Amino acid sequence: MSSWKKVKGLFWQPSDLPGGAAPAEGELSDTEFAELLSSSPHAVPAGAAAPVAGSLVSVQWDPKTSAIDFQAHYDSAQIPDTDEVEQLENFLSRLDASLPQTSKLAAARAFLGAIGKGKEDVLVDAERKIHCVRAIFGNKEQETQAAWAEEQRQVQALQAEIEQHRQRMEELTRDLDAIRQACLGEEARLQAARVFFGNVEPSAL
Repeated sequence: MSSWKKVKGLFWQPSDLPGGAAPAEGELSDTEFAELLSSSPHAVPAGAAAPVAGSLVSVQWDPKTSAIDFQAHYDSAQIPDTDEVEQLENFLSRLDASLPQTSKLAAARAFLGAIGKGKEDVLVDAERKIHCVRAIFGNKEQETQAAWAEEQRQVQALQAEIEQHRQRMEELTRDLDAIRQACLGEEARLQAARVFFGNVEPSAL
């Protein structure tokens, strides 16, 4: 049995099918499996150094779609561009969705072994990126809280200014009412003199 058939055999187990028969249809040939395996990039330098945490820039995202350029953040955080998680995702996406989980796990282990990787490499890659993703949100959360606080301060300042203008308007209204009352009183006094002499015609002024 070729090395490809040994690995390919991990996709299906005899117990997965009625009577323990091997799948007759939909089975990958040695050539197809080789193409599937080789189509995933796996140029991983041996003994790659651990990433040095870089300062994350402001979150890069498209407000229209809410899409975030995570890869740009991974690069900013100096996460090695080995992409074990993405390689595994790409590989698993090509498998038959009806395969049992045990067969998928076996296939994944075979795939990772074929490219010189293992489960731990995927877990480390995922952990690094999860740390970066959490940092993206944490930084954005702090940035938003600071901006929100500043906006709130501006709102309070505007409200205080509005209150000052409202009080000034009330003061102007009170002044106008006082002047109106004073003028009405004075006019009444003057009109009384005219009425005294029987002059009830409107003033010529």
